[in-house]
Amino acid sequence: MKPTKHQNISKSRINKLYNFIDNLNIDAEDIKVLKQTNNSNIYIINEALTHTSANNLINHERLEFLGDAVIRLASSEFIEKNFPLMKVGERSALRSHLVSDKWLAKIGHEIAIDKILFLGPQALKDNSAIRTLQAEATEALIGALYECLKDLNPIKNWLSPYWEEESKVILADPHKHNSKSA
Repeated sequence: MKPTKHQNISKSRINKLYNFIDNLNIDAEDIKVLKQTNNSNIYIINEALTHTSANNLINHERLEFLGDAVIRLASSEFIEKNFPLMKVGERSALRSHLVSDKWLAKIGHEIAIDKILFLGPQALKDNSAIRTLQAEATEALIGALYECLKDLNPIKNWLSPYWEEESKVILADPHKHNSKSA
């Protein structure tokens, strides 16, 4: 069962969330939908950016689960479009890089997700967990964007430039990035 989306969020937090959304590389029309007044989208974005250490009832876990499926489908479509002749095994290997926690943490770092992530006192003290927290929050954000926009295209458009860059690196030396063949 989904937690209620109409939890109390301070005006300051809402403004921070709006600023964060504005800085994502998402189409202006989609940003307008995310920021519409009198809708629950900002609560969904807040849920994605709230760690379990800060709130046991409303937190990122549900959206992280959804985000996992969304990013796998979106990256599969990216690979199909950009590498139509690639063998299935190579596609799987590439996709595993494009959806990995390492890659998600990198994107989380680039969008400064840690600056907007609401953490509890325990997680705030754990500096060694920052990469994991960034990866989880980025995946939850992807799930939230999908839930809010009901469309895979904005997510693909947002992530494609990152995937293009990562694909070049991976495909330039695929064995270097494959622990079994290395």
